[in-house]
Amino acid sequence: MIEQDPKKALTRGVMDAIHSGRVQMRPRWKFVLSGVLAALGVAILLFTLLFIVSFAIFTLRQTGALFVPEFGMRGVFVFFAALPFILLALLLVFVIVLEVLVRRYRVGYRTPLLVSVLAILIIIGLGGLGIERTRVHEMILREAMMPGELPPPIAIMYRTGAQHIPDVYRGTIVAMMPGGFVLLDENGAGTTSVLLSPLTQLPPGTILQPSEQVVVFGDGDSTTIRAMGIVQITD
Repeated sequence: MIEQDPKKALTRGVMDAIHSGRVQMRPRWKFVLSGVLAALGVAILLFTLLFIVSFAIFTLRQTGALFVPEFGMRGVFVFFAALPFILLALLLVFVIVLEVLVRRYRVGYRTPLLVSVLAILIIIGLGGLGIERTRVHEMILREAMMPGELPPPIAIMYRTGAQHIPDVYRGTIVAMMPGGFVLLDENGAGTTSVLLSPLTQLPPGTILQPSEQVVVFGDGDSTTIRAMGIVQITD
C-alpha cells in the first residue's frame, strides 16, 4: 500500500470541502478591509495610550506630586495617593486591547507575550514623556481655565488634574524673608509664607531666590507652610 503525502491529502481535502459547499472562500477585499481596520484600530489605541500617559505625567508635574518621592516614605505615599487611578485603569484596558490587536500580525504572534507587553509599555512611556514635554497640555490647560473655550468634559478633566494635592505646593518665589520666602501659587490663587528650618531638605547646591519656580513639600494652611523639603523646577 502506497502512503499518501499528508500535504497533498490536506490540500485535496480542503478543495473537496470548497467544491462541496461546506467551506466558502472569502473575497480578497474582505481580508484587506480586515487588515486596514485592524491597523487603524492599533493606530487609534496607540494615540490614545500616548495621550493618557502624557496627561498623567503632566498632572503629576503640574501638581508637584512628581517631585516629592525623594522626601522619604511620606513623599512616596503622597505620590501614590496623587496617581490618577482612573487613567491608570484605562491605560491597562487599552494596553490589553492593543496587545490583542498586535498579535494579529506576524511580529506580534511570533513575539513572547511578556516581551510584547514590555515593548508596548516602553513605547508609550517614552512617547508619552516626549509629548508631555512639548507643552501641548499646558496650552490646553490655559484654554480649560477660560470658560467656554473647550467642551465641558475636556475642561473639567484638565481643571480636575490641576487641583491642589495635600502637602504639596507648587509656585514661584516672589520675595525672600527671614527664615523663608513668599510663594505665589502656580495658578495665581494667592501668596503663602514658606518657613524653612534646619530639617528642611534641599538638593545640594540649591540657591533660593525670587523668580525661582519650586515645589514645597510640608504642612501648612492658607497662610503658612512649614517646609519639609523643597525642589527647584527647571524646564
